[in-house]
Amino acid sequence: MGQIGTFGEIVFEVSSNKILTFNDFARSGSGRWSTHEINLQKPLPEFHGPGQEEISFSIRLDIQLGVNPEIELEKLRKMRDIGAIAYLIVGGRPVSQNMWLLESFREQHKTHDGQGRLLAAIVDLSLKEYPTQGG
Repeated sequence: MGQIGTFGEIVFEVSSNKILTFNDFARSGSGRWSTHEINLQKPLPEFHGPGQEEISFSIRLDIQLGVNPEIELEKLRKMRDIGAIAYLIVGGRPVSQNMWLLESFREQHKTHDGQGRLLAAIVDLSLKEYPTQGG
């Protein structure tokens, strides 16, 4: 088994029995600034520190790849709904010194069987940094 990483109970892996990986991984961040208006002069920006980083990626949950979409979606819904925070681990290392929260996700149900069971879904996740070590 080749474990790519984890986010909470979600395990990203590639093996002969299971493929659960992510695609379109994107990370963004910015600084926190405010602008002070000064009479008859240009405004003066003031830096307040780093802002929270955000990560987004997609995962395919497919029964043909050894993944039960309904079980994995339930894990994600639970994480979102209870406000769970977790480290995002990729390649055996945390992506940052801080943890991450599952801010939102969008699920697209792609395939169902004759009994209405979900066979494949694409999930677009949005994570937000949760500062746990002073930033």
